Amino acid sequence: MARQYLRIKEVIRICRVDGKFIECLERERIIEPIVRRKLKLYPPEQVDRVRVARLLIEEMGVNLEGAEVVLHMREQ
Repeated sequence: MARQYLRIKEVIRICRVDGKFIECLERERIIEPIVRRKLKLYPPEQVDRVRVARLLIEEMGVNLEGAEVVLHMREQ
């Protein structure tokens, strides 16, 4: 089964976030895109992390560190 990778513009549209939000998540290593030929690609599990982080931070008022803890716990 082939994996589908999304470009940043698609992640922004799907998750209803802006580029700065994604940059922040990358800087804090909450998400880690795959880089191929200087192009950032996001596998489905990273897109899900963006979606959950947005929900936690923007809609539930959780801070960035708290969102990181919740995302880590979800993986366990």
